[in-house]
Amino acid sequence: MTDQQAFFDLLDIMENEKLVEAKRFFALMRSTFSIANLLYADVDILTSGFVVHRLHHTFNVSAVRTYLDEGFLRIDPVLRSIMGGVRPVDWASVRKLHPESEPLFSALKRLGAGTDGVTLPLATPTRRLAFLAIHADVPAEEWPAYRRCHLRDFQLLANLFHASLLENDDQIHLSEHGDKTLTHRETEVLGWAAAGKSYWEIGTILGISERTVRFFMTNARRKLNVVSNTQAVAQAVRRDLIPTF
Repeated sequence: MTDQQAFFDLLDIMENEKLVEAKRFFALMRSTFSIANLLYADVDILTSGFVVHRLHHTFNVSAVRTYLDEGFLRIDPVLRSIMGGVRPVDWASVRKLHPESEPLFSALKRLGAGTDGVTLPLATPTRRLAFLAIHADVPAEEWPAYRRCHLRDFQLLANLFHASLLENDDQIHLSEHGDKTLTHRETEVLGWAAAGKSYWEIGTILGISERTVRFFMTNARRKLNVVSNTQAVAQAVRRDLIPTF
């Protein structure tokens, strides 16, 4: 298994450094635990779907492209499980429970991406989802013992990594956006946009013209330092600035 001193060295790094970049964290995890691949995702959950805030992985490009092109997102039992709970999700266990997901796992095996792994849900604000997925470079028959041996370490290190990124986000928001407060009208418009309403529908709901709605959205994008309405909504949701309808 793993050299315990190597684990404690990694733990010292995670506890003492303010921010460990994803590339370095992945390299340290792979060398310490003989991990084949990792994937870290942090997304906002909107009525229109997911908005990716942060995505880092070591999987090959073909595997990622196949996952997206084949629409495996719709049948991914791991993703469904972490959205509905806080427990670690073992890939082999959910594969048995959801036979409809077999095309996904067959494709992963064919592409060499691995079918034995665990995904760890990470604490997030409301309307947000984050997780770390781990595929270890061990024979399938050794995976259960490997998982039992290292799951506690994985959870601790994943949470320290995730926390450092969130804290860094908070510092950026305070320094860059501290004097750019959204007005009441701007938060209303963003709130209805998050609910999937069009400019015309928002104007009708608020009793203002469509042109005025566009004006408020433009101001909100500028204050949030983004270029699209989707990004503005995602930032507002992330910073808990808008109401939920």
